[in-house]
Amino acid sequence: MALGCEAEKAPTTPTPTRGQPVKIGYISTLSGVGAPYTQPELQAIQMAVEEINSAGGVLGRPIELIARDDKGRPEEGTRLARELVEAEGVFLLMGVISSGVALAVSEYAKSARVPFIDTIAQTAALTEEKGHRYVFRVIPTHTGIAGRAVAEVAAKQPWRRWYFIGPDYEYGHRMVEDFRDHLKRLRPDVEFLGELWPKFGKGEYSAEIGAILAAKPEAVFTSLWGADWIAFVKQAKGFGYFDKVQQVSWAGAEPDVSIPLGADFPPRILTGSSYLYYAIKTPENEEFVRKFINRTGQPPLSGAAFGYVSVQVVKAAVEKAGAWDRERFIDALEDLRIKTILGDIEVRKCDHQLYGPFPVGFTGPVPGTTFHGIVTDVTMWSLSDVQAKLALSCEEIQRKRGG
Repeated sequence: MALGCEAEKAPTTPTPTRGQPVKIGYISTLSGVGAPYTQPELQAIQMAVEEINSAGGVLGRPIELIARDDKGRPEEGTRLARELVEAEGVFLLMGVISSGVALAVSEYAKSARVPFIDTIAQTAALTEEKGHRYVFRVIPTHTGIAGRAVAEVAAKQPWRRWYFIGPDYEYGHRMVEDFRDHLKRLRPDVEFLGELWPKFGKGEYSAEIGAILAAKPEAVFTSLWGADWIAFVKQAKGFGYFDKVQQVSWAGAEPDVSIPLGADFPPRILTGSSYLYYAIKTPENEEFVRKFINRTGQPPLSGAAFGYVSVQVVKAAVEKAGAWDRERFIDALEDLRIKTILGDIEVRKCDHQLYGPFPVGFTGPVPGTTFHGIVTDVTMWSLSDVQAKLALSCEEIQRKRGG
């Protein structure tokens, strides 16, 4: 029996009349700190849905998207998921940027036996120890994969004395933990000097910056992201912080932060991303970038990419299943292999995690400007290398789930 499929299957979904719209429910934090990722994601999902519908839909049926704002609150995410399934009759749930909300929606999806496709939330727990038949992730990283990928590069550097800072919620802790544990396995000689957990969205980090510098680390790993990372960088510059420590992070140079920071961006940090529009050199991605810029006037951030990919994945799985049926859809999505804007991707059956390429590297200056926010020294992790070196084995996943 496939790992993660231990739950009893729901009764077969009745097949609606051909041509009747299929409703898909999208939930995410559409306001506040998550909006720079989720608003472009929603735009990309709408773009993909329009393209599919204009070509005749999927198996002759158009897609109808219903979007809701969870406001970053797990209880609100659960309430909206129930409303979308029970009142709106959606075929599946998708979206979510907050790891805490994703775990809550996942538990509801399991109880309701409705597919939930996570598009941005990164906690490894979602598809590792808390995975089940009805949850999938269609972004090629989570905290485990991302943390291990950055640690692989960091372990080859001379930095031995480390400090950690991250937002005090599921993602912040899990990203630091996954990076730290893998670094220690690769470099037993490293020393961990301390860690700080400011409230998510705090915005004021002077005390934390002072504490870090007082400890005199050689390198600092942070899981701060978005507006929090922008605020940290601007405040840290006044302390001469980036002249004294090497900064390491995940998502530290994505356009939603590098563009607003401009010349304030740190001169050289080690970071990675699930998607950088300029680093993916496939014809499919170049076409996607062109279409998205024409539609919105802005290049696509990672949220936009995985919103678009998620719709591609849904279409491919339904066509493979041969019907809009939830249980057949899940069976088809397990072990799905398709070409997307990222290149070749695979959804692994034992953990329902999408695996595909993504970039890691050091940032550098853009010639002729004072801007340093581009990853110029890019290493692309391939699908095969991710599965061989970064992903837990199916046996390890099974042990995490209690056998």
